[in-house]
Amino acid sequence: MIAKISMLALAGTLVVAPASAQTPSPAAPTPAPAASAAAQAPAPAAAAEPAVQRKVELSAGFSEKGAPIPSGLKWRVFRLAKGEADAVKVAESNDPTPQFMLAPGHYVVHAAYGLAAATREIDVAGAPVRQVLVIKAGGLKIEASVLDKPIPPQQLTARVMLIQPTGERRLIAEGVPATNTLRLPEGRYFVECTYGDSNATVSAEITISAGKLTEATFHQMAATLTLKLVSQAGGEAIANTAWSVLTPGGDVIRESIGAFPSLILAEGNYTVVARHEGRVYTREFDVKAGHDGDVEVIAR
Repeated sequence: MIAKISMLALAGTLVVAPASAQTPSPAAPTPAPAASAAAQAPAPAAAAEPAVQRKVELSAGFSEKGAPIPSGLKWRVFRLAKGEADAVKVAESNDPTPQFMLAPGHYVVHAAYGLAAATREIDVAGAPVRQVLVIKAGGLKIEASVLDKPIPPQQLTARVMLIQPTGERRLIAEGVPATNTLRLPEGRYFVECTYGDSNATVSAEITISAGKLTEATFHQMAATLTLKLVSQAGGEAIANTAWSVLTPGGDVIRESIGAFPSLILAEGNYTVVARHEGRVYTREFDVKAGHDGDVEVIAR
C-alpha cells in the first residue's frame, strides 16, 4: 500500500355591567352623571415590538489561522432556552460561509465536515457576531491496482476503523465507494480496501493530517473469474445453474445462480460446486493475481 499526502398584541375591551335591580317608583329616577366611555374602558395594551435580530457570520478552517474551508460543510444552529431540556434547531445551511439573522439569545453552532465536526456556543446580543470554528480534518482517497493495472474506482469500497489511543479499533465507516473522498478527523486509521464483493481485501494503517488529502493506493492480489457449467470443454454454458465457491476449509465465499456468473476472488485455491436439475458437479481451481478467465465445470 502506498500513501501519498497532498496539500399578538391584545386590544382593550369595553365591558358594560347590567344595572342593579331597583324598587319601582312613580317618579322617574334622577339619572346619575354619565361616566365617560374612556373612563369605563381599560386602556388598550401597547403592541409588542418584534425582537431586533442580529447578523451572525460563520466560517470554518482546518486551523486557527488557516483559510476558510471552501466546500463540504453542513451548518446547524440550535437555540438554548432556560427550562428547555433540548436545544431547538433554528437554522441550517450548506453554504461554506453562511450568514444568519438571529434574535438575541444563547445558541450552539455545529459544523459538520464529513465525519469530522466542531461545535461552539455563542451569545447574540447587541452587536453582530462573527465566529470561526476549527475542524481538524483531512481527506482520504482510495485507489488500487492489480499488477500495476489500475482498478476502476467503481469496483472498490473501503471499511474504515479509528485506531484509539489504547490501540483498539472502532468502526466508523464501511461500504464507502472509492469514487468519494472520505473526510475524516485527523488521526490514525486502519483501512480495508475491497475489490469486488467477495474476498479480495487488503488493508493498511493510514494517518490523516488536518487540511491535507491522503491518497492511498492498495495493491490487490486478485482476478476476475467467470463460472460455466458445460457439457463438454468449450461448450455452451448451461442455464439455471446454482453455484457455490468454497475455500479449502469449506467456508462459502460466494453463492449465485445463472449460466455464467462473474466474481472477483483473491489469489488462492478454491472449490466450485455447480447444481443443476438435482445433480451436483465440483471442481478445484487456482486463482492467480491478474489472470482473469473462465472456470469450466464439466457436467458428467
